[in-house]
Amino acid sequence: MIDEFEPVDAGSARPGAAVLRTRQGRWSLRWELLRKGIAATFPAWLGAHVLVFWVSWDIYRSHPLQGLYVWDTQWYWSIARYGYDAAGGLIHFFPLTSIFAAGLAAVTRLPVSIALFAFCWAMSLLFGALVYQLTARETEDPRAALRAAWLTQLAPGAFVLVMGYTEPLAGVLAVGYFLAVRAPTAGRARAAWAAVPLGFLSGIARPTGVLLAIPGAVEGIRAARASGRRPSVIARAVLAAAAPGAGLASFLAYSRLRYGSWMLPFTEQVNEANRAAVMNNPLWSLQHVWFHDWRGHGQAVAVMSALLITMFALLLVVVWRRLPVSYLAWTAPSFVLAIGSQDFTSLPRYLGALFPALIGAALLARRPWQWALTLTAGCALLIWSAYFAMAGFAVA
Repeated sequence: MIDEFEPVDAGSARPGAAVLRTRQGRWSLRWELLRKGIAATFPAWLGAHVLVFWVSWDIYRSHPLQGLYVWDTQWYWSIARYGYDAAGGLIHFFPLTSIFAAGLAAVTRLPVSIALFAFCWAMSLLFGALVYQLTARETEDPRAALRAAWLTQLAPGAFVLVMGYTEPLAGVLAVGYFLAVRAPTAGRARAAWAAVPLGFLSGIARPTGVLLAIPGAVEGIRAARASGRRPSVIARAVLAAAAPGAGLASFLAYSRLRYGSWMLPFTEQVNEANRAAVMNNPLWSLQHVWFHDWRGHGQAVAVMSALLITMFALLLVVVWRRLPVSYLAWTAPSFVLAIGSQDFTSLPRYLGALFPALIGAALLARRPWQWALTLTAGCALLIWSAYFAMAGFAVA
């Protein structure tokens, strides 16, 4: 095992040399897993870019990449370029992606648009690599890890990983958080401290980032019990579970200081032009989209939405049966909020971000014909949802 070290003669070794060798071995293992994850994800990452570029070119022949700038991309770019005030009051777009894009542009002197895409594309590749690492750890099945990494890039809503959205960064933080909070169970207690900054940043990355506190609490209780309720383990568990809420609170505090309202990011999110409510009735949304012929393609959007909801609902069962309970504790409420958006706004990307469901699909598709069918369905739904979003037939 790379994590271990071979005994050395006590007279020939410096004090602490064995410990240093252990740490070097662990870092070597982590970098090796990350390298394997990147190599495993890259073909799917490249394929997803080709498919999404093709959809954009097919819709906008005179400006082939114009489709990449529709919907939220333009808002994240505007916030990175001008800030919330000059961008026109977009406080419901959480700031972390725009902050990183603006920072990258300032350091490299690249245009903000290029910096935003470069950052998001790098994060999407890292997202797949971390899912590879997480799946390999949880299942001890490298083939399932490869399939899961591919599905992160080729899921129905994964077209936003090719755009300037916050999903790539949010995905990296969420998977990293699970890797950290699951570390005590896997025998890597020190790595669990990484959950604190990862959780904090998740609370600033997306409105739903705070939901990571649920698996954080579940794994914290498990770790505390396994350690015999050691104070240091309890303290670490509390901090990890509280970190997403602390990150959200810091952004809400900024909103209070700058705009005089703690809840403005959420009140804007649930106004009639966006979600309309925290939770809308999905059956009513299905009926509304079908009969009101949403943007001229309402029936097709309704069919696609019903198909995606059914598929991911079935995958929740796989998550429940095949993965630790903390994964379901995060995936289930995220799924409920996803299907509760008004007229299924952004539904494909919300569901595509549920990486435990993608791991579940990878675990099911074990035989070659099953994997071929899964991959074909994923690519077809990716093209379908990307076309509807970029053509303006569905809100992404």
